[in-house]
Amino acid sequence: MTAHSPLRLLRLAKSWPLTGMKSIRVFAFVWMLAAALVLLCSDWLWPGLLQASLGLSTLQWGVLRVMLFASWVWWVLGQAFKPVQTLGQDLVGRRCDDLQPVTSTQPSELLELTQAVNQLMQHQQASLDQQKKFLADASHQLRTPFAVLRTQLQGVMSGQLDTRETLPKMLHTVDRSSDLVRQLLAMAKVEQLVRQANWVEVDLSVVARDVVMEFAPLLARKKLDCSLQAIPLRLHTDHWMLGELIKNLMANAMHHTPKGGALGLVIRAMPGASELIVWDNGGGMNEAVQARLFEPFQSSSGASGVGLGLSICRQIAESMNATVNLFNRVQDDQIVGVDAVVRWPTGLSPAADGEGSDVTHGERMGQPVPSTWTDLAHSVPLTHKGHAK
Repeated sequence: MTAHSPLRLLRLAKSWPLTGMKSIRVFAFVWMLAAALVLLCSDWLWPGLLQASLGLSTLQWGVLRVMLFASWVWWVLGQAFKPVQTLGQDLVGRRCDDLQPVTSTQPSELLELTQAVNQLMQHQQASLDQQKKFLADASHQLRTPFAVLRTQLQGVMSGQLDTRETLPKMLHTVDRSSDLVRQLLAMAKVEQLVRQANWVEVDLSVVARDVVMEFAPLLARKKLDCSLQAIPLRLHTDHWMLGELIKNLMANAMHHTPKGGALGLVIRAMPGASELIVWDNGGGMNEAVQARLFEPFQSSSGASGVGLGLSICRQIAESMNATVNLFNRVQDDQIVGVDAVVRWPTGLSPAADGEGSDVTHGERMGQPVPSTWTDLAHSVPLTHKGHAK
């Protein structure tokens, strides 16, 4: 090894493709090994020559060797972690709307971090795209009824439309807009409550009973028979959110149940899970759009809808680690209605019979519920088309 070997090693180190290194550990190991070899070879090739030429004692020479090796290690570690600094600078220097993937040409130690960052970017981009679509749909759904209302008002004022016939239509338009605004505010409130996560213990059966009593005038107006069968079930959630979940499922069932029909709620324990079921006899839903019904502004007929109720239900259910699904209920080979099933996994066991709730098993308003629901603890639901029991 010549006297210029250390300088050659330094020049080679500067030319090392640091940003494209395949492994930080390999890079650091190779260059720290090189530093140790340089120090050992210098003593082997020129024993005592460097120490004598510098006029250093043995102790001073030993301290200098340690300092040189420490400086080398410091430099190697600084170069080895440059890819981390480059990645950080790339992320810090981005605009808030720049969600392009991070370059994948990173050392192996940073690949998992890079993949996690890119996955987060993809999720954020998907969320932003969904939000933009939602805002566009919401704006369209709000503009349409107001445009209709303006046309109706102009028609009444000009005398082209009969006032007595037009006023009920205008009231329907206002109600439709009010419902949409209420749902938009409810969705924003759900997002806020989920972020705060101030959960308390709530008895599902009590909330369900309160919702049924609140809906009693609407049920009477449509002459619907409603039943409530429940066992006490305590959940850690928000009282308002749980009520909103049941209200939206109840409103959906009422909307699709014909006048004089029947609907109901069942809260029961099953092996491995507890369930809230809101059932109706409205004749079922279009299976072609079943998967999209929990998306905003979708309807069971397949046409564009105006509601956010089911979308809010899914958002609330997910915050409680639950699932919510819709199934056509089949009886005698015919679809007789829809079951909206909210399922909580094992671990959310029901309260002891009679504890924490004064809801009576099998409490009914109107005609009895389907016989399927009579044994709450061990019953099996009516056949769900396309759904394994």
